[in-house]
Amino acid sequence: MSNPKRGMMRPLRLATGLVLFIYATSHLLNHAFGIRSAGTMEAAANFLLDPWQTMPGLVLLYGAVAIHVALGLYSLYRRRHFRMPASEAMQIALGLSIPLLLISHAAAIRIGEGVYDLSVGYDRVLYLYWVATPDFGLPRQYLLLAIVWIHGCLGIRAWLRSKRWYARAVPALAALATLVPVLAALGFLNAGLDMRYVAANAPASLGKHVADRPGTRQASDWAQVSRIVDGILVGYRGLVAGVFTLRAGRNWHARRYGSIRVAYPDGRMVSVPAGFSVLEASRWAGVPHASVCGGRGRCSTCRVGVLAGAEYLSPPSGDELRLLTRIGAPPDVRLACQIRPTGNVAVVPLVNPASDPVLASRRFGAIGSGREMEIAALFVDMRQSTRLADDRLPYDVLFLFDRYIQMVSTAVRESGGHVTNIAGDGIMSVFGVDGTAEKAARDAFSAALRVWDGIDALNAELRAELPEPFRIGMGLHVGVAVVGAGWKGGTDGLPFLGDTGNVAARLEAEAKRLDCTLVASAEALSLLDNSMEGAALDTVMIRGKFEPVRVARFAVSDELRKLLARRTAKKVA
Repeated sequence: MSNPKRGMMRPLRLATGLVLFIYATSHLLNHAFGIRSAGTMEAAANFLLDPWQTMPGLVLLYGAVAIHVALGLYSLYRRRHFRMPASEAMQIALGLSIPLLLISHAAAIRIGEGVYDLSVGYDRVLYLYWVATPDFGLPRQYLLLAIVWIHGCLGIRAWLRSKRWYARAVPALAALATLVPVLAALGFLNAGLDMRYVAANAPASLGKHVADRPGTRQASDWAQVSRIVDGILVGYRGLVAGVFTLRAGRNWHARRYGSIRVAYPDGRMVSVPAGFSVLEASRWAGVPHASVCGGRGRCSTCRVGVLAGAEYLSPPSGDELRLLTRIGAPPDVRLACQIRPTGNVAVVPLVNPASDPVLASRRFGAIGSGREMEIAALFVDMRQSTRLADDRLPYDVLFLFDRYIQMVSTAVRESGGHVTNIAGDGIMSVFGVDGTAEKAARDAFSAALRVWDGIDALNAELRAELPEPFRIGMGLHVGVAVVGAGWKGGTDGLPFLGDTGNVAARLEAEAKRLDCTLVASAEALSLLDNSMEGAALDTVMIRGKFEPVRVARFAVSDELRKLLARRTAKKVA
């Protein structure tokens, strides 16, 4: 069952994480100014860090810290087990270690300035880490820099990877993710070495607040700050230990009083505490179970058929309902990551885990790097192509087919699309990898017109060679697919996964029955012209669909030409 609280937690965790990442970025950029001098770092802080020291800035920053840490610990408590991918384990480990390193640094500065009115500028921080305690403080500071940045970048990547533009932005984002911490480390290094030189050669020039003088009030105040920070660290460790203790108690109680059983088709029976999702039960027992999105309700690869115990499952809602509706799943199919049985159930995983992520990774990069987006698929097929081989030499037939394939491929490329697969005389192409769904539809219709005009020109050119003119059928559909992020186009393999290409191919098969050349889904046509003025609409049943599909048919190229011209005129107006 999709929990509404979890639906609120995700955006809240993202929002607070973004606030903290922006703060960390401004902090590292400020460090980078140390490449010139420590004085430049101080001057840059007026613009990069001082806004965070205002009352609104402090409320935003410390509120984000409190909420983000609390949500992280709550998520840790809710997790039923620690069998997980390595990336998830690293994200959790980094998140837990950050406060241990950060409290000593940030809390000391905040308490020293806010409670004891002590001056904590870059000169004191540099003196502390590079002169007073270089063997202890310096490694901690660089370790903190690395951990905070890696943890933040992992979170940003998890958020952005599904965005349409992410693949194009990866090189620039990767460069920034490398450049910012490197410049920060170099800046801190240069400013620290300058501080060492001053401390060794001109100690009298150091400010009175840089080094603690024994027996002074300043030294006494910093000692008190140190004791408070140690108390906060003990409190945080106790909080983490409390979370693990509560987890252990909850799991013991569930095993003792509230276990359920999940049965699998191979006869395996798994007993888990009540509250486990079916996917968590599979992972707990080591049962192979596909889950491309990691159990976050963003894909349907973990779906199962419920053979028994449906009465112990809450009705689908939220993310689960949206995904099941999208794929047209029957009532007995559920998402394993979203259902938490309250009684014994029997399920059968519907996606073979050995053939899902592995196959995809072999074909167009790791499936985890794919992007879900709306694309347009255009399928072109030659009709009665076997007649071309009648009484012809093989190379003559090859010449004719090559001219046809080259014409279609050129039309697709000139319209901004990619040919993805050629099987005999059937050619599949995709549009919208680098744009909006509206642009994908427009480009696909433009390609269809170019193909239509191209086949007419080819018939005129090869009139003497052809026993009868080339005739083609085309199917066009727009829908959601997962496109490999690393795919660059070409004809070697399938670059997108989903039902969109299948629908386009089946619409092409309907073109012959409807006595037309192009059949496009109403969804695709509405993206091009939402009025659908003058379109010849039909309702057809295609294989694999439970509901009829509304389509537009085009028998002559002028119908399509007028549609595209009207769309262009509206755009100009």
